[in-house]
Amino acid sequence: MSLIQKLLAMATLGQAAYGSWVSQQLLSRMIVVSGLVIGLAIVISIMVSAMLVGSLYGGYFALIQAGTEQYWAMLITGLSALMIIGALVFLLLVCLRRLRRIPGTLLNQSPITARAMDTVGAFMDGLMEPR
Repeated sequence: MSLIQKLLAMATLGQAAYGSWVSQQLLSRMIVVSGLVIGLAIVISIMVSAMLVGSLYGGYFALIQAGTEQYWAMLITGLSALMIIGALVFLLLVCLRRLRRIPGTLLNQSPITARAMDTVGAFMDGLMEPR
């Protein structure tokens, strides 16, 4: 085994060890951040739903105080709630469509990046090829 092969073997082992450590650190950080994001999203959704329920009750109470009959106040409040639910469902569908498009956008690299990666790949193939 020549000196260059030994150096390449040591560099490969070092890179593999460092790469696994870095990937473990990155994975643990991603898990912590995603847990915080999910927890924050749950708290925010509870707060928003409480505010919506409170505003619908306030609207109903304001309609009753303004002299609207109880039936019409209930109907107006119910239709308002259905419109809010419809808007939130529409927003959810738009966000889900964006999520479906993300893997496709990751595959479409810019031409400059794709050429640079091809060049680096060809260089590494030539470097590691036995003579």
